[in-house]
Parts: sequence; C-alpha cells; structure tokens
Amino acid sequence: MKEAWSIQLARKVYGLENCARSNLIDIDEEGYLVINIDGRKFRIKELMDNFKLDIAYIRILPALRKSMELVYMAYKTVSELIGYSGGLQPVFPMKVNPHLMVIEAIFEYGEKYRWGFNTGSIGELKALLNYAEKYSPRVIIFDGVITENVAQELLKLHRLGWRVFVDVESENDLETLSKYPEFEIGIRVKPIIKLHGKWSGSVGLGSKFGMTTNTLIKLSSEYKFLKERGTLLHMHPGSQIYRLSDIRNFFSEVKQVYSELINLGFHSIQLIDPGGGMAYPYLDARDGDEESPDYTIIDYFKELLGALSVFTPNPLVVYEGGRFIVSSHRLVAARVVDVRSHSAVHMIHEQVTRVRDFNNIDEVRSFLEDLEKTIHELRNGHLLDNGKREFYEDLIAVLREDIPNKIVDLVKAGKVEPLRIIEDQKIKRLMTSPTKRFVLNMSIFADIPDAVLVDQYFQAVPAQRLNEQPHVLATLSDLTCDSMGEVKEFISNGRGVLETQPYFTLLDGKIILIPGHKLKLRGVPLHLPSKGEPYYVVFLDTGAYQDTLAMKHNLIYGAPEVVIRERNSELVVELVRHEELYA
Repeated sequence: MKEAWSIQLARKVYGLENCARSNLIDIDEEGYLVINIDGRKFRIKELMDNFKLDIAYIRILPALRKSMELVYMAYKTVSELIGYSGGLQPVFPMKVNPHLMVIEAIFEYGEKYRWGFNTGSIGELKALLNYAEKYSPRVIIFDGVITENVAQELLKLHRLGWRVFVDVESENDLETLSKYPEFEIGIRVKPIIKLHGKWSGSVGLGSKFGMTTNTLIKLSSEYKFLKERGTLLHMHPGSQIYRLSDIRNFFSEVKQVYSELINLGFHSIQLIDPGGGMAYPYLDARDGDEESPDYTIIDYFKELLGALSVFTPNPLVVYEGGRFIVSSHRLVAARVVDVRSHSAVHMIHEQVTRVRDFNNIDEVRSFLEDLEKTIHELRNGHLLDNGKREFYEDLIAVLREDIPNKIVDLVKAGKVEPLRIIEDQKIKRLMTSPTKRFVLNMSIFADIPDAVLVDQYFQAVPAQRLNEQPHVLATLSDLTCDSMGEVKEFISNGRGVLETQPYFTLLDGKIILIPGHKLKLRGVPLHLPSKGEPYYVVFLDTGAYQDTLAMKHNLIYGAPEVVIRERNSELVVELVRHEELYA
C-alpha cells in the first residue's frame, strides 16, 4: 500500500476546510501555511523570520470584515428565502474581545451595517467613547448592573445619537432607570430550557442572568413605565451551543416568551435578542461535539427567523455572536526550541527481546500483553539499579515506538484491516500516543489560556512542510514550570475523506488519519525540525477571550503582535510590541 500525502489531504488533517474562516488560512503550493486575504497571501513562517520572532500574535483585522460579511449575507439569504421583513441589528459583545484594535475595526467595518455593541461594564463604555465621535451612531445594549456612573457614560452616547438599551433584571435597575427616560429598556428573561455544553449553567431559574416571569409581572405592576419603555426582549442561552436541536428548542422558548409578553401588554417590544449562543466551529466536522457544532450560520438564521416569522410585524432580530466575529482574526505562532522524547528512548538494544515478526493483530495483542506484564513487574519491584532502569526504559521505547511500526507494516501488507487498530482500545491508545515532546517558546497560560481553563480546543498546525507527511506524534509543551502548560489533544477528522488507506507518521508509526472516522489523538502530527531550521507551530482561532484572560504565569506575558490591516485599500503589515500596545 502506497501512501500519497498531498496538500489537499493536509488541509483535511489540520482542519483548514472551515466554513467560518473559509480560505483565510490555507496552504500554498510549496507547503507553507499562509494567510489569504482576497487573493494576497502571507506565509506565516516568513512573517516570523522577517521580524525575527520566536513568539507572536498575528492579528488579521480584515478577518473581522469577512466574518461580518458572512453574518450579514447569511441573514439576507435566509430572510429573502422565507420572506422575513423584520431586519437585522448586529451587535458585538465587547467581553469577547475588548482589544482597542478590535473595537476600532468593528466600528470601521461595521459602518455599512450599523454594527452596534453589547457591553456590561463602565470600562467597556469608556473604551467605546474613544471612537464614538469618529463613526456614525450605533445601538448599544447594556446588560450589566446599572449605576449612576454607568448611566452618565451611557448619556454621553445617547447625546451622540446612539440608541441606548439597558437590560433590567431587578427592582434596583428600574429605580435607577426611572431617572433616565432617555434610555429604552431591555427585558431580560431567564430561559428555563435545559441545554448542553460547558455553559449550560447560564440557563434555568438558578442562573445568574435575567429575571423570572413572576418577577417581571410584579415589577411591571409597580413600575408602569416598564411596558411603555420595554422595547427589547433579551434572552441568553449561554455560549457555544453546539447542537442544532438545542438551538431550535431555545428559539421555541424565545418565541413563546415573546408571545406571552405581548399578551401581557408589552406591545412596545420591537427587538428580540436571543443572545450569543451560536457556536463557533473550532473544528468544522458538523457532528455536534463541543468543538464542532452540527450547524452553520445559515442553519442558525433559518431556525431563528423561522420561529419569529409567525409574528406580524416581524420583529427586528439582534445578532450577538461574538465568537463567530473575532475567533479567526488572531493566531498564535511559536517556534520550537527543543524536541525531547515523550517518555523513553532506546539505550541498550542487546538486552531487549527483539520485536518479532507478526502475522496478525492477535499476535500483536498477545506480545503487547506480555510486554506490559514485564513492565508492570519492573515498575512495582524494589528500587531499580541503573541497569534495570535502563532496561525498563528501553521496554517502554519498544512499546511506544517499535510495536506501532510493526502494526503499520501489517496494515500496509494487507494483513490487518485498519479498523481493527481502533476497535481494540489498548492498541488504539498505543497508536494515538505521542513519542515526542516539542517545547515551544510560549506560555499556554498567557497565549491561549482557555486551553487550560475550559479545555478549549484550538487547532494546531505547522507553519511549514505541509506538503510532507508528518514524522511523529508530539505533545506541545510551553516554557512554564506548570505541568498543565501542554497541548495534548489533536482531532483527526477522517469523515468525508475519499481515500481508502489510513495515514501514519513516518518515524514512530502513529495514526494521522483513518478515512471515515473522527479520532482524538493524544498528540499533534508534526515534522522533526532539520538542523538549523526555525520550525513554527501555529494555533488557530484564538481571537475570542484569549486577549483578556491572559495570565502572567512565570512572568511570561506580552508577545509582540504582527498586525495585518487595510489602509487606503492596501494591505499593511506592522509589528507592534507589547509595551507599545499597553503603555
């Protein structure tokens, strides 16, 4: 069996075929990872080499424009298809990324759509005021705790022509708003539907946000202006709702609540904000997993507009999907500074029982069990002298490297069906475990903290040699002293791959891809760097939340930024040092 590695296969293996970022990140004909903006391509390796950087955030501001266009065109397509006439009011939730470069880009690219903002703190309001006079008035939905200081900042926007909505969740909110008739009121209601995902606690009667129907009825009887000034219904299902069935059920509840509010006399409601629950596809496998929603932005609007189309007139819908707008615009690129064995290397071959030839997977399994028994006995025996320790380590190397290569030989010879190696859990674990540890000049805690905080999946891709078959499976370790500073998971999506043969790493015989199957590998397929070669690994889709969650772990914080922006219709690449950004 001959393996035919190709650039097209590399696109599938490394998750580059993604509906949310389209061909923004691609591979050129020489195997380099490139940023593609309207046909102009930038090799990431060359950006790093030219600026002499070991670590950088690459901020692609035109990616924000592309994401905003995708949202608008999706709404336009679906609304024309079903005859929805209510209109779209997009807003950007600043908590997702309040970086000033991002905010200004939202203002600039959002001018044609009147893209508004969703905020929840006085700090975010002050950041908006830096740019508010430069651009046309927008919509702002404030869903934090309303205080006198917040109200004064909102008044500044109102005087500039902004349409200001303030969510109410308590009597205290209404007491404050009674003094500010300039502001429209958003009625924030708690969803009670049960949803799946890491943020499922955002819904239900015990959730942090919103008020119950009973509270709303009580407050509306005490504060008569609530029905008159209540022009927005706001419900939020949490973040990253990855199942379309959950989205559909949530929109059904939004529809029901809106209908009931109209019956209760809330006739002034003009806008419906269903929150920012739409999931971003960190992996576009469409299978309804946490990193891979089973729907697209088109499907999202079909469900939303379909649910609300029964009302006459059709309400104005608010789009609040911040992850979808900013995730793709920021990459983290880091140089490999060391390559180490993941556990053990061969030292004393003459003392090790040679891995014999196998004829089938059952013989492999039997040998594997005997080998593991010997390893277990050595590990649990008395203190090992140097000779026995070397012998123990060499057996581990046989287990992790020699046996997988023998299994690959059996598959290539047609003696073992590829599915057999993933149906047997012990062999599957062996074939998906790393043999190398690549040390990167970065900090997971500073650069992609959600990889640690919420086990967020970020696609890792080599910046070069993508036209070559990977050599090894490797974990990615950072420079910190914390054992959690590692990326250990890689999702290999073989669904939709037309080839029939599996693909393995060239040197350690680990699985890269099995057609028709989605597998979670315990390391990333990478190439061993050549001597003197600066080899980089890139993490995609790090533009949501990572900028603000960054920690100064081990005092490693503040990578320089390579910024790609549009200026006078030309693309410009700039290097911005951290101290210049946050001076």
